[in-house]
Amino acid sequence: MAQGWYKSAQNSEKGRKLIICRGCPGSGKSTLAKQLAGETGQIFSTDEFFMKDGKYNFNSQLLGRAHNWNQARAEKAMQDGVTPIIIDNTNVKGRDARSYVENGLKYGYDIKFQEPDTPWKFDAEELAKRNQHGVPLESIERMIKNWEPDLTVDKIIDRTPGLKPKVEEVIEKR
Repeated sequence: MAQGWYKSAQNSEKGRKLIICRGCPGSGKSTLAKQLAGETGQIFSTDEFFMKDGKYNFNSQLLGRAHNWNQARAEKAMQDGVTPIIIDNTNVKGRDARSYVENGLKYGYDIKFQEPDTPWKFDAEELAKRNQHGVPLESIERMIKNWEPDLTVDKIIDRTPGLKPKVEEVIEKR
């Protein structure tokens, strides 16, 4: 499901694009991210934190650190004006994407959410078979149960204390 662009009030004329991919493991999210990045874009995925010598070694105790690491890398790319930036994470709920949205707005990026359009994107058993990292069926079922549909930048702004005034301040400076 593609949703429209949230146009940044600051630096929008520079054409900076931030695409936040979201989807359960095995849904086609990473394939979509590669397509969206094209030749010039950069993809940022928390999964990269767990890659060692070409193998995926997930450790749930390090997940918070992994997300912070990925958010910091993406923010650095935004500071540098990289475009397009593609975030390749599950982003089940708005809070999962909040830091990317906040930084995208801060650095003048137009932002949109993008989900794979695969027919199995909410079929837990098929996702468990297809995902590349061995995410168990129970975890995928939990993600589907907690899935926040129709996520938008506006919804994240409205739910984030202090973010709405920052956005309005950016608009007023223009």
